[in-house]
Amino acid sequence: MTIYSEEWMKKAYICNGCSWSGTGAESTRGHMYRGKFLDLNCPTCSELLDVLMLSAKKGCAHSLEGLTEEQLKAKEDEDEQERQYREKCLSSADQLPNLPDGDLTLNWDMEQDQIQIKNGETVIWSEPAVYEGFDRFEQVALILKEKYGTRLKDLVPTERSKLFLYGDYEPSLTFLIKLRKELFGVDAEY
Repeated sequence: MTIYSEEWMKKAYICNGCSWSGTGAESTRGHMYRGKFLDLNCPTCSELLDVLMLSAKKGCAHSLEGLTEEQLKAKEDEDEQERQYREKCLSSADQLPNLPDGDLTLNWDMEQDQIQIKNGETVIWSEPAVYEGFDRFEQVALILKEKYGTRLKDLVPTERSKLFLYGDYEPSLTFLIKLRKELFGVDAEY
């Protein structure tokens, strides 16, 4: 997943489907989802190349001008909920425990309303679950990679976590397969 900025247009892509290569600017823009995600597709075969995550801080939808008192209060409440959620989320490799030497395959699991990162049966991190949390999966995977380096061989979603992880956004399946291939070198299945 690429955070939206003008740089995505210069980013180089190679299609896994037909071997087309080019920049983001040369790709085809696909579906916009929830006003937050934009698919980039291969212009030759329509294979998913990337998912752009649009910044929540940009765009006219985030202007406070012209909002009623009720709308301003709702926006403040939403911002406070987001702040409280972020406080409970993994943000640094320093928050993770040291684990015994050797290769690691961790699980992305879900218990009630919590995502749990597990090493075997041991929970090493827990945070609130988010529906369609595939972007959060990427963020956590990168932090895990930072902490455990090449010892980390995979982050595997459990069956019970998949509904919340993938949600209704079909490209999330392809995105996570590509992400696990890039980060861990695994040929994952859904």
